[in-house]
Amino acid sequence: MSAALLLRQGLIREGLCSRCCAALTWQSQRDNSNKTSICRLNRRHFPRQYPTMLVQPDGSTINVRYVEPRKIIKLPVDLSTLSEAERKVRLQQRKPKQKLVIEDDLEEESFDVSQYSHLWKK
Repeated sequence: MSAALLLRQGLIREGLCSRCCAALTWQSQRDNSNKTSICRLNRRHFPRQYPTMLVQPDGSTINVRYVEPRKIIKLPVDLSTLSEAERKVRLQQRKPKQKLVIEDDLEEESFDVSQYSHLWKK
């Protein structure tokens, strides 16, 4: 549409300079219904998004929509806001645990079959 036609229809003001009017173009093509949306979409179904609970570091929860089907998303805790004792506990939890080594005492095995003979069928 030309600037003169828009001026006649009252869509633009008279105070615009000629350079602004020359650069003003209008497109009537819309790719989908979300193209001209300014605020949130007023519909219940969002394509490919699932209801998910978002847990913030302070423990509060928010129900959001997420692209992947997940039940809960936990945000990480900022270590700079924790006290020194809490920070040490958190860092200790991140370290790998020590594996316990179990040693078998083969010398002291004293298994006697005759102690369990009353359990057998005759």
